[in-house]
Amino acid sequence: MARRKKKSATSGKKRWIWLLILALLAAAVAIGIALTVPLHLQAITPPPQKPAHLKAPTPRIEEKYLPLGSYGVMVQTPTGGEKALNIRPIAVLQGHEPWHSLTQPENLFNSLIANPFMAFPQLDQVDHSIAAQNTLSQQIRDNIAPTLARLEPGWKIVRIDLHPALQTPPP
Repeated sequence: MARRKKKSATSGKKRWIWLLILALLAAAVAIGIALTVPLHLQAITPPPQKPAHLKAPTPRIEEKYLPLGSYGVMVQTPTGGEKALNIRPIAVLQGHEPWHSLTQPENLFNSLIANPFMAFPQLDQVDHSIAAQNTLSQQIRDNIAPTLARLEPGWKIVRIDLHPALQTPPP
């Protein structure tokens, strides 16, 4: 039988030395990458804002109260008597345009308010019924809105407050 040639002990050691060198190089490369790559997240910065003097001013919405006069009519009470119903409608307006002071608005809107007021079928309920007040208020609002929009562009009617009062009739 042929004898095997015995390997020298130095060739086995060389292999382990080379493996150790390669392992150290791989560890050094991994540490180098870990040190150069940031581990924390960077915050995203918001876009720069325009300086205040370059921004367009936001229009400020104002509220105006426009008294529309005083209107009265005689109504039947539930007990059968007569009382004087008086309303003083006030238009609540919102807008941001310049306000042109209306001279004597009650004269401008007199027929637009008096006609629905006089023709309203539930006048005897206006002083105590919220539903009747809302209905009459809406009719008045619908009648005066086009005229007001023409006279005061940029202003719209938010609501009409009626302020009804039931009084004893004048002598």
